[in-house]
Amino acid sequence: MESKYYITIGRQLGAGGLEIAKKLSEIFGIPVYDKELINIASKESGLCCEVFENADEIPRKSARGLFGLLFSGVAYNNLGNRSVLDEAELFRIQGEVIRDIASKQSAIFVGRCADYILREHPRCMSVFITANDADRVARLRLSKKMDGFKNLSDNELVEYMRKEDKKRAEYYNFYTYKNWGHSTSYDLCLNSSVLGTDKCVEIIADHIKNVLLK
Repeated sequence: MESKYYITIGRQLGAGGLEIAKKLSEIFGIPVYDKELINIASKESGLCCEVFENADEIPRKSARGLFGLLFSGVAYNNLGNRSVLDEAELFRIQGEVIRDIASKQSAIFVGRCADYILREHPRCMSVFITANDADRVARLRLSKKMDGFKNLSDNELVEYMRKEDKKRAEYYNFYTYKNWGHSTSYDLCLNSSVLGTDKCVEIIADHIKNVLLK
């Protein structure tokens, strides 16, 4: 019997998705992959991390075709001064990294369309975490990643969150042909403002124990 299992977590910016993932990791003793996926993909492909970090920030112009991304030579190893890399190739590389990790161990994947990439695995649970604006702003203000945004007002932070969520939605919708954040796209959608992050962890953990580990 297949013993490996996977939890994929999509989330709104500041909704507490990574916090929930880390708490689940402590409970079940399985690793969390978030930004680590970018580092692994960078190492295996020879491309710098910024290439993968920026790939989901390019607006999708059409669902009919993929367009090339132009990067400076610093993004590549020995590939000349300038080169064009199809963003579909970046997605493929990240997908291979996720599948390779999944072939070796149980894991929790945050973002990166992991739910779609592992969609054919019978022991994969997909979760989406949402929260209200006030809680998201408060969480962002506590984040070290927000050092460059300390001077923004709450309204400006909300606008920033909207833009970041839009980027995530465009990236997810484009590659998965599903709707980011929509209940039909996931096994479970939870509101961390209503439930609290600890209750979200409890609900997800119960599902893992009662469904995935049976």
